[in-house]
Amino acid sequence: AVVSTQSTGTAGYCASKANRRVEVIIRPPAKVEVELGDTISIVCAAHGHGTQDPLVYWEKGIGASHKEKGKRLGPTSIGKSVYYVEAAEKDDIDNYRCVIEDCCGVKERIDVEVVVPEATCEDVYGVGHVVFGATWAFRNWTEAVEDCASKGLELAMPKNDAENEELRADLEKSFLTHPNAAKFAHENWCWLGASDEEEEDVWRASLDNSILEYYNWDKKQPDNKPAVDETFPESQNVAGIHRGTGRWDDSYKHYQRPYACLCAPQDK
Repeated sequence: AVVSTQSTGTAGYCASKANRRVEVIIRPPAKVEVELGDTISIVCAAHGHGTQDPLVYWEKGIGASHKEKGKRLGPTSIGKSVYYVEAAEKDDIDNYRCVIEDCCGVKERIDVEVVVPEATCEDVYGVGHVVFGATWAFRNWTEAVEDCASKGLELAMPKNDAENEELRADLEKSFLTHPNAAKFAHENWCWLGASDEEEEDVWRASLDNSILEYYNWDKKQPDNKPAVDETFPESQNVAGIHRGTGRWDDSYKHYQRPYACLCAPQDK
C-alpha cells in the first residue's frame, strides 16, 4: 500500500530523511516499435538510497499529448516492473507511463510510446488504397514538411475540392484502421503544406513556394491570431485540415500535429 503523505508520522519521516533519494536504474526508452504479433517487454526499475525501494507501476492511455489521465495497470511492484504482452494486438499500441513512487508519495513519471511502423502509403493494417498516407505522430509543421521530404514525398496540399475530399477520406480511413491512430482520438487537426510566413495573407505551397489557387477555409478563417508569447514569436502562419470536416484553419508553426504525405504516383 502507498503510505499517505498526509499523516503526521509520514511527514516527519520524510522531513528527517534529507539524504534519501531514488535512483532510476533501468529507464525505459521513449519509443518502442513493434509489429503486431510481436512480444512487448518494457522494464522500468528504481532503487532507494537511504530509503526503501519505491513502488513501480504502469499507466496506459495517456493520450497523444501525454496529458490525459491514464488507466493504472496492475500489479504494483517494488523496485522493478515489466510491462509485458506476449503477442501485441492493435489495442496494445498506445502511450504508457511508468510511475515510480517513493514512500512519501513523490513520483517520477517516464513516458513510453509503443508504435507500429508508419508504413506511409502502404496498404497495411486494413487501410487499403490511399492517395495520401497518414503519419500518426506528433510533429510540428516544419518537422512534418521535412519528414515527408525525407521519404521523397510532399506534405499534403490539395489543389481542388476533389483532392481535399480525398485527403479527408484518407485521413479518416487511416484513423479508423491504423494502430498508431487510436491515441489521437481527441486530436482532430492535421497539417497541410501551406504557409503565409513569407507575406501575410499570401498562402504558398511548402513544396515549391507557389501561390495557392484553391482554399477550403473554415468559417472566420484564417484569423491570424497573434504570437503566444516571446518563446514562440510567430503568429498563425501555417495551415491545417480538420480530419472530420475537411475544412482548413491557420495555426501556429510550433504546434504538434499528425499529418499526411502525398503518395508517389506508383503507390496510387
